[in-house]
Amino acid sequence: MKKLYTLVIAVLLIQCFTGNSFAQVKGWDTCINSGLFLPSYTRFDDIYFFNKDTGLVVSSYGQIFKTWDGGHNWQGKYASLSGSTYFRSIEFTNNCQYGIAGALDGTVFRTQDRGENWADISPVISDTGAGIRRICGLAHWGNNIFYGVGWWGGTVARFYKSTNAGSSWTTSYIDTSLASGLVDIICLSPDTIFASGCRLYEYGTRRESVVLRSTNGGQSWTKVFSDTTLGGLIWKLQAVDHQDIVGSVEPEYADTVAMIRSTNGGSNWQMIHVGHRASTLWGTQGIGFMNHQKGWLGGYYDGLFETTDGGASWSHIFNNASWGNRFFKADDTTMYLSGAAVYKYADSVHIPGVGIAQHTSYKHTLFPVSPNPANGKVTISFDLEEATNTLVEVVNIDGRKIYPVMNAYLKAGHYTYTWDGTGQPAGNYIIWMGTDETPMVQKFTLR
Repeated sequence: MKKLYTLVIAVLLIQCFTGNSFAQVKGWDTCINSGLFLPSYTRFDDIYFFNKDTGLVVSSYGQIFKTWDGGHNWQGKYASLSGSTYFRSIEFTNNCQYGIAGALDGTVFRTQDRGENWADISPVISDTGAGIRRICGLAHWGNNIFYGVGWWGGTVARFYKSTNAGSSWTTSYIDTSLASGLVDIICLSPDTIFASGCRLYEYGTRRESVVLRSTNGGQSWTKVFSDTTLGGLIWKLQAVDHQDIVGSVEPEYADTVAMIRSTNGGSNWQMIHVGHRASTLWGTQGIGFMNHQKGWLGGYYDGLFETTDGGASWSHIFNNASWGNRFFKADDTTMYLSGAAVYKYADSVHIPGVGIAQHTSYKHTLFPVSPNPANGKVTISFDLEEATNTLVEVVNIDGRKIYPVMNAYLKAGHYTYTWDGTGQPAGNYIIWMGTDETPMVQKFTLR
């Protein structure tokens, strides 16, 4: 730590003596992130900033951090003692006084003092639905209303609502004809709300990516977007304004990078092709637009896709970024991204940060399918480095059909499953394994 402080002081001194010789062209950079040195494979899933300098970030390791200097230095505000709390989401009221942090182990935390102290409020949120409460997405309106949804791998999608700054909550369940699992939520007013995720259909063998809309504060919902071509999930949503709404696509059937967009307040949507990523870990998750023209997508790959013309064309930039999950627009010139680290875009000259070590490998391992090519049964094996929710499916890429293999909360260890493809169509298949940390795939051929 002493060496890091020495480096920062040295940079500032050199800048003082040499003017702007250390100035950098505006753009993306890795924050210094002092204080975010955590166990390997930690992911920062969500981030919320009060202004361009003060904000909080939550981690997959059950920790909450706060910064006052734009991400250069962070101070721990909460740390899970059990190690099983995977924080997925964080949100604050307009006055930044009250905040909620949702986790994938079913716990929910609340702060009343701008993130300085956190208390477990899980017992006040009643939930009698199938499975357990897992809050993937949070939103707010004004100083009193919070909304929450979950979760990405569920069979019954939840909608949570508080009208008293998180003191008490109501829970409702989305009709399974609309959605099975929800990931994100945004609101344009106290009554107009959008939620994104997926719907399982054909007896759970196929996945449709969906966006739902409510115009009465969550009492009822309608489906305003649906896609089965790429399948998967609509992972994140952002309202650029009340008419321009964008979403990221985490595809099921292809390594395609894509987004969706509505320019009439969510009534109609367009799928926009962005590019391709050749990887055994595909999945675009984060999406963030600074304005109508400039925006980015990121996910389980290195770098970001950037557009400066509203999505008509894209370029691949900033290879340092990885695991991008949540973009957060702090003001008209500053954007943050949480993922393997905390990254920052400044539309002005700034001093580059030294950054933290990037991930060199992924936490869990999905091994190649055996045999490959296969005539009938195939063996699926994987290692989990820690306990996590795990979903394994066989996907027929050619026929766009899903064959469920397993869906459970598993402890760390080695696992082996068998899928019997006897009688199924010959062609190209993938094993898709989703966990709370990383989506992974392995390809194989069925003869």
